[in-house]
Amino acid sequence: MKVVAVVQARSGSSRLPGKVMLEAGGKPLIGHMLDRIERAASLDGVVLATTVMAEDDELAAYVRGRGTPVFRGSVDDVLDRFYRAARWQGADVVVRLTGDCPLIDPAVIERVVAEIVGGGYDQVVTGPSFPEGFDAEAVTFAALETAWSRATLRSEREHVTVYLRDHAEEFRRKVLELPDDLSDVRIVVDVPEDLPVVEELLGRFAPGSLGVAEIAALRRSEPTLFAGNSGVVRNEGYAISLAADGPAAREQYPPRRLDVSEQLWSRIERIVPTGTQTLSKGPTQYVRGVAPVFLDRGSGASVWDVDGNEYLDYVMGLGAVTLGYCDPHVDAAVSAQLAKGMSFSLLNRLEVEVAESLVDAIPCAQAVRFGKNGSDVTAGAVRVARAATGRERIACCGYHGWQDWYIGTTTRDKGVPGCVKDLTHPFDFDDLDSLRAVLESYHGEFAAVIMEAIAIAEPSPGFLEGVRDLAHEHGAVLIFDEIVNGFRLAVGGAQEYFGVVPDLATFGKGMANGMPMAALVGRDEYMRELDEVFFSFTFGGEALSLAASQAALAIYAERDVIGHMARLGRLLLDGYNELATRHGVDGHTRCIGLPAHSAIQFDAVGDWDALTVKSLWQQEVLKRGILSIGVHNLSLAHTEADIERTLAAYDAALAVLAEAVAAGDLPDRLDGEPIRPVFKRW
Repeated sequence: MKVVAVVQARSGSSRLPGKVMLEAGGKPLIGHMLDRIERAASLDGVVLATTVMAEDDELAAYVRGRGTPVFRGSVDDVLDRFYRAARWQGADVVVRLTGDCPLIDPAVIERVVAEIVGGGYDQVVTGPSFPEGFDAEAVTFAALETAWSRATLRSEREHVTVYLRDHAEEFRRKVLELPDDLSDVRIVVDVPEDLPVVEELLGRFAPGSLGVAEIAALRRSEPTLFAGNSGVVRNEGYAISLAADGPAAREQYPPRRLDVSEQLWSRIERIVPTGTQTLSKGPTQYVRGVAPVFLDRGSGASVWDVDGNEYLDYVMGLGAVTLGYCDPHVDAAVSAQLAKGMSFSLLNRLEVEVAESLVDAIPCAQAVRFGKNGSDVTAGAVRVARAATGRERIACCGYHGWQDWYIGTTTRDKGVPGCVKDLTHPFDFDDLDSLRAVLESYHGEFAAVIMEAIAIAEPSPGFLEGVRDLAHEHGAVLIFDEIVNGFRLAVGGAQEYFGVVPDLATFGKGMANGMPMAALVGRDEYMRELDEVFFSFTFGGEALSLAASQAALAIYAERDVIGHMARLGRLLLDGYNELATRHGVDGHTRCIGLPAHSAIQFDAVGDWDALTVKSLWQQEVLKRGILSIGVHNLSLAHTEADIERTLAAYDAALAVLAEAVAAGDLPDRLDGEPIRPVFKRW
C-alpha cells in the first residue's frame, strides 16, 4: 500500500499573497513544512499540488529544487488538481495537507495514516479540537476518485473532501479529537497577523520537537503568545464557497479528466520547441487546466480529446474543415487514391482536373499552382508580383503566414533580416488614406498590395474598389489572400462575394476539408512569371490532398454549403448579441462579422485586458463542452440542434461574466492561466 502526502499550495492567496514563499528562519515557509512532513516515516512519498499560473512558477521551482515532485493543475478546481496529483504518484492512501501549515506535526500525520490503514476507514480527519495548522486528513484513493467523479458544486470542487463529508452515509469516516481543546490556537499563515506567531515558534523549536503537547503547554504558560491572531475566522474560504453555491453554481456539468493530455504535454514540451507545431493550436490559446491539449479524433462537428471528452467544435482545424470531420465522400476519395498511391515520380491527372475546377470556380483564376499551406502560396504570390513589376516593396493588410516577407512586420520577427522587414509596409483595414499614405511614401516602388478582403468586420462600401484602383494607379499587383474566405464566404472567396476581382489570389483551408492543400491562382499575364520564378517542392502535387479537394469541390457544386453555414451563422451571431444585451455585458462583448464567418469580440474591463475577459468566457463554454477560440468556423456538419446547445452554453458563460464584472473579481474566477497572443503587429 503506497501512502503519499499531497500538499496543496499556491501563491495567489487573496488575504496574504505569496504566503507559502515568505521567508522565516532562513528559508521559505513551504521549506519548513516539507522538513516536517519528511519526518513522517509512514509516508512513501510527498508531492506538491500547485496551479498552472505563472505566479506559482517560483514555488514550483523551489520545491522541485528540494527534490520533491510537483504537479500543476487547475486554480479553482482544487479537487481535480489534488486527485490528479495523487493519481500521478500512484497513491493508494492520500494524506491531504495544506501549504499554510508550516509547523505541521509529523506525529499527527502518523496518527491519521495509522487509523486509516489499520481501521479500514475511507477517510480519517483531525477534528476541530486540533490547533489550526495541525490539520491533516487521510483518504483512500478509491474514495477520492468517487468524490472527484461525482462532485459538482463549487464548494465541492474548491475543497477536496467536502463531498465525502456531505455524503457521510456513503463512506466510513472517523474524526480524531484531542483531550484538550486547542481549537482557539492558530499556527497557520493565512493573514499577516499569523506570521509573528509562526516566526516565534520557529525560533524556539527544531523540526520534530513541536507537537500537540508542546502547544498545549505553551497555551497554559504563555496565553498571550497566541492572542495576536486569535480572532481570525477559521475556514473562511469554505464559507465563501458555500455562499457561492447558489442556483447558477449548482448547474450540473461533468468534470473533465485531462490526465492523458497533461501527460503528453509533459513529454512534448521537452522535445518540441513551444510544444506545438502550429502556435494557434497550442495551449497558450486556451485556459490551461480547463482545455484539453491533445485531440484524438473527430466526426461531423464534434471532436474527442485523448481523455475521451467530447466537444462541439467551432475551431474546426483553424477553419480548414468546412464539410465536417470524416466527411464520407471526401474520405472515400482519399481511400480510393491511397490504394493507387500518394506521391509519384511524374505528374498525376488530378493536378489537371482540380486546376480546371478552380479556374471554373474562382473569378480571377486563369491559371493555377498548388502548395500545401497558405504561407507557401502567399509567399509565391509576392514573389510573382516582384518578378512581374521589377519592384520590391509590399503593402499588406491582414495575416499572411510565417514567411520572412510578412512575419517581419510582427513581434515574432526574430531571425528576419532587417533589410527584408523594411520592404513590407502594413496599412489599416477599411482606411484608404492609410493605404494611400503607404504607397506615396515610396512612390513607384511597390510591387503588390496584398490583403484579406474582409477582416471579420465587413468593409465599407467602395473600400475594396478603392484598394484596387489605388494599387493599379501605383503600378502594383493586387493580391487577395483568400485562405480564410475561400470556400466560406463563397466558393470563390471574397472576390466572388463582393464582386471585386484581384490580379492574383491565394486559397487553402476549406478547399480540401482539412487535407493539406493550397493554391495560387490569378490572371495569366502574372501567373506566367512562374515559368521562370522558382516555386517548386516535392509535395506540390501530392495526390491524396488533390483527391480530397476534388471531392470537396464536387460537394460544393451539389449542395448549398455556403448557404447552410450562413443560415446557422446568423442564428449564432444574432443569438449571442441578444444574450449579451440580456445579461448587461453588451458593452464588453459582441459578435461581429458576416453570418458565414463571425467572431466574438471582447473589450478590456477596468484593469483586466480583453484576453483576460475572453479567457473567462472561453473557460465557461469549455466546461459546457464547446471548443472555441471565439471565431465561428462553421461547417456543413453543424446542425440547428448544435446551435441551440451552443447558445445555451453562451447564456451560462455570459451570466458568469456578468457576475464577475459586477463583483469585480474576474481574474479570481479563472481556473488557469489566461490566453496569450501568438504575436502582435508592430
